[in-house]
Amino acid sequence: MRRKGTYWLVRGAAGINLAAVVLACLFLVGMGQGSFGERMQYIHANPTAWNLSWAAALASALGLLFVFTILTLRLDRSYRPLLQMAWMIGVMGAASWVLHDLLQMTVMPVLSLLVLEAPTPHLVDHILRWEKLLVQLVGVFSCICFAISGFIYTSVMFRTRFFPSSVAVYSLVLWSIVLAASISVRWVDALLPWVLAGSLLLLIPWYWQLSNVLSRSLSE
Repeated sequence: MRRKGTYWLVRGAAGINLAAVVLACLFLVGMGQGSFGERMQYIHANPTAWNLSWAAALASALGLLFVFTILTLRLDRSYRPLLQMAWMIGVMGAASWVLHDLLQMTVMPVLSLLVLEAPTPHLVDHILRWEKLLVQLVGVFSCICFAISGFIYTSVMFRTRFFPSSVAVYSLVLWSIVLAASISVRWVDALLPWVLAGSLLLLIPWYWQLSNVLSRSLSE
C-alpha cells in the first residue's frame, strides 16, 4: 500500500504539472507580449481563466514541495541534515510561489479593474511596480530556491545506492536549466510565463522517473 501510494502521489504531481502547463500555454504565455493596456483588459475580461491558471500553478508548487518531502525521507539517511536544509530552501521557494499566485488571483484583478475604470499615471506606475515585484518574486527568488534545493537533492541522489545514475543526471540537467532560466528573468520580465511553463513541463518526466525509482525502493 505504501509503495502504491508513493507511486500514484508522485505521478499525481506530474498530472498537476501537465494541467498547469496546458493552462499556462492557453492563457498566460501570450501575456508578456501584449501592451500594458492589453494585459489589464485580458485580466479583467477573463477572470476564470486567469484564476484557474494561477491556481494550477500554485498546486504544482505544492506538489513539488511534496516530492521534495518524499526525497528527504527516502534518500541516503546519512545525509539527512543536508536533505533537511534542501527541504527548508524548498519551503522558501514554495511559500514565495504560493504568495505570488495568490496575489495574481486577488490583487491583479482589482488593479486591472481600477486602471480600466479610471486610468491615471500614478495608478499605471503602481501596477507596473506590482508586476515587476511579482516577476522577481516567483521568476527569480522562488525558482532559484527550487533550483538550489534541487541541486542538493541531486547531489545526494548520486550517493544513494538505489538511485540510477540516469535519473540523477536528468535531475542535474533539469535544475541547471531552471537556474539559468530564472536568472534570465532577472533582466527580461516577459520571459516569466515561458520560464514557468517550461520548468513545469521539464518536471513531468522527472516525477515519472522518481515514481518508478521510489516505488521500487520501497519494495526492497
